[in-house]
Amino acid sequence: MKSYYGSYHISPGSEPVESTVLVFDKNLNIGFRNPDGSNAMVNWLLKDVDASFDFQSQQTKLRLAKSPGSELWIKGIDAVHFIKEMQAEQQKNWYKKSSGREWIRNSLLFLGILGVLFLLYLLIVPWVSQKLASNVSIKTEKQIGDAVYDALGLGGQEDTSRSIVINEFFTALDIPTAYPIKITVVNDDIVNAFALPGGRIVVYTALLKEITSYPELAALLSHEFTHVNNKHSTKSIFRRLGSKVFLGLLFGKLGTVTSVVVNHADNLKSLKYSRSLEKEADTEGLALLTKRRIDPKGFVDLLNHLKESAQGVALPEFLASHPDVVKRINYIQEASNGATVKDDEKLKAIFEKLKL
Repeated sequence: MKSYYGSYHISPGSEPVESTVLVFDKNLNIGFRNPDGSNAMVNWLLKDVDASFDFQSQQTKLRLAKSPGSELWIKGIDAVHFIKEMQAEQQKNWYKKSSGREWIRNSLLFLGILGVLFLLYLLIVPWVSQKLASNVSIKTEKQIGDAVYDALGLGGQEDTSRSIVINEFFTALDIPTAYPIKITVVNDDIVNAFALPGGRIVVYTALLKEITSYPELAALLSHEFTHVNNKHSTKSIFRRLGSKVFLGLLFGKLGTVTSVVVNHADNLKSLKYSRSLEKEADTEGLALLTKRRIDPKGFVDLLNHLKESAQGVALPEFLASHPDVVKRINYIQEASNGATVKDDEKLKAIFEKLKL
């Protein structure tokens, strides 16, 4: 927009009146006073304005095509240049107009901002969900874990007698915890074990068959126990489901969170932990064994037996969901150097009962 002062001839032969002229991108407003002193304003569409420059008077002359008797005179040549520029702009296709180009630029900028926000959303929401999981109570974790267990329908496959014995084995390990640990042995040919939030640990019979000593079983249970005790399962599930549980956690709607987790229950049997959490479960599980003078070689034996059983076939699900087997064996062996070992006859007897 530009403003000018001009002389406006309302009709042919009329005396000019001083006027204020405002030129916009599509129209021109002329403000003046009538002879009776009242204010008046006339609006001309730029597309109907005939603009020229009178060299003799050095003024811009404007006439309205639809009302040839009206004339507007503005000192200088700037007004004619600006009006013709605006008229030329109106003749362009919308995308070639300066306003159209600005709209395109703003749209692209807006889409770019949306893209950045979306990427941040994908990156930050899972991380925030994991952090929020750290504050979930044990009671809530147990509710979630029990709901997932029920949704998996594992109760009908439980080997009740072995479940009793394996829980007796874990009790004999005498590991202090605020969680109500409950281990279930499930009849299935899947070589797997996994931990759920709140204290549930599931071990498949096919995996038990691969275990040849009580230190191996102690290694397996201490590893899965650490996942529970350090909220690894809860953190990993919430991170994996990300935005699906974020709002529920943010607004305290834990019923919504449980519903979302249950809907993805089947995927949690092969839940993959981050390398840092996996290593934490190994090292803290190993510390539980060495503190009880249980041979830490049980960890290495467990992993080696599972690798050997997988020769020529796909990796057992337990190993497939716990990557970097060779690296794990190396740091477990390094961490267990110099450990004092003592046979535990009670654990050995319970293990033999489990293997019957």
